Amino acid sequence: MFSRLSSVAKWFDKFNQFLAFVACTLLVLIILAICVEIVTRSFSTITNPWLIDLSEITLLYSTFLAAAWVLGKDKHVSLDLILDVLNPRITKYMHFILSILAAVACFTICWFGILTVIDQFQHDIRETTIMAPLTFWITAVVPFGLFLLGIQFVRRGIHALLDLPLAVSLISEKED
Repeated sequence: MFSRLSSVAKWFDKFNQFLAFVACTLLVLIILAICVEIVTRSFSTITNPWLIDLSEITLLYSTFLAAAWVLGKDKHVSLDLILDVLNPRITKYMHFILSILAAVACFTICWFGILTVIDQFQHDIRETTIMAPLTFWITAVVPFGLFLLGIQFVRRGIHALLDLPLAVSLISEKED
């Protein structure tokens, strides 16, 4: 049972690491596109009006694709100032309670996000921008990212309760 859960946890961590890589790649690509835009505007009259839309979408995607990975590395904003002065036992329960509350919030917003995406898909809603993309493609990353974040908060709560490290480490197994 535990070995199956451990393999699922490893898969989940690798999946989050892949999504964080995708998020970083998107950011690098949009930075390069903006640099090219600056150069082309300086030396010619060629402009890319869709670049602003694309950069906004990239920032949204990067945020929600990498959020669960960042939490898994224990790099999210925390209450260290308060938690460092508390008793370790109280800190353990605070981490547990806050993680479970955050997971409930993530899953709740995820549910309403899914309903919103379905509504946008059914009504063929488009953005009122130059690119005019279908809105559900933009909005879909929010419930997806919050679902992964909710799972990561549940894991974090369980780790806190069992006195395990809150940060996840992907250690490659070496075969002897």
